[in-house]
Formats: sequence, structure tokens, C-alpha cells
Amino acid sequence: MLTLLTNLVAILFLGWKLLSGYNFCRFDHDTIGMIALDSEGAMAVGTSTNGKTFKIPGRSSDSALPGCGAFVDETVGGAVATGDGDIMMRFSPAFLAVELMRGGMSPTQAAEESIKRIASKYPKSLSGAIVAASKEGVYGAACYGMKTFPYSIRDSVDKSRTVIIDCLNTSIAELLW
Repeated sequence: MLTLLTNLVAILFLGWKLLSGYNFCRFDHDTIGMIALDSEGAMAVGTSTNGKTFKIPGRSSDSALPGCGAFVDETVGGAVATGDGDIMMRFSPAFLAVELMRGGMSPTQAAEESIKRIASKYPKSLSGAIVAASKEGVYGAACYGMKTFPYSIRDSVDKSRTVIIDCLNTSIAELLW
């Protein structure tokens, strides 16, 4: 197996893993995406991304790359993405979702199409989700490689709530969970 770890780093990693009690899983994701729309129509997106110990040195965060973890165009809407960043960053899924909304798709349709394009190339290994919102405040999401995906909404009408969606393909999750 090819690895970028030196013997010393591999020993340190194993020691850390044993002492921390943390068990890594391919479904572990910690990116948080946010889409904000104020009462005057100003829109912004943002992400926080993983700070996992022992990630590949020099690897740039997928979330920081424009269009990968987040993208907004105030004339259309915004989108955020989470999941297997090493796969998802190759497709700029947040940018694609916004462009699909520009073309007339709803946020849900745009999120579904964006995640489907990635899944068409990585059907057995993709685990990810996209949340999108239009400039009018309509929102939607899509996910792949998990059973469900929760996301939270906060607005002036319904206050805070969590929406849980079924993913487009759950075969991976059903086998592993």
C-alpha cells in the first residue's frame, strides 16, 4: 500500500489513534456550510472545514476552493457542499448547483443534479451532500452514499428546524450501517 507517511509519523498517528479512542470512518465529515440571506436580499456563503490531525501535509482544503465547498451569486442563490472533499473538489459542486439554478432548476433539483454528476463517476465511493438556496429563500438539498442527511434552517417565519432528507442512493450506507 502506497503511503505518504514516514515511519515516525505512522507511529505517532497510531499512538494518537489509540489514546484518543477515535475510530475513523469514511463517513466522517466535519465541514459545515452556511448560506445566509438577509431581509434586503444580500446573500453570503461560508464554510468551516476539517482540522483533523494527521491529514496529508500540504493538502489544501476543498472547502476553500471557489465553487467546491461554497459559492454564491446574489442574482441567483448560493450553495454549499460537504462530503469526501478529495472527490467532490474535482467537480465544483457548489458552483454547478448555482449555475443550474441560474438555468431554471429549483434548489433541490440543482443539488440533485450536482451530486448525481459526481456519483456518475464515483458510484461506489462517494459520500457527500449539497445544500442550495435561491435568492428568494427557497432551499433544498441532495445527498449520496448515506441513508439520510440532516441540515438546519433558520428563518423569520418558522424559526429554527432541522430538515432530514433521504439520499439518492443508500446502497453503500445500507451495507455498512
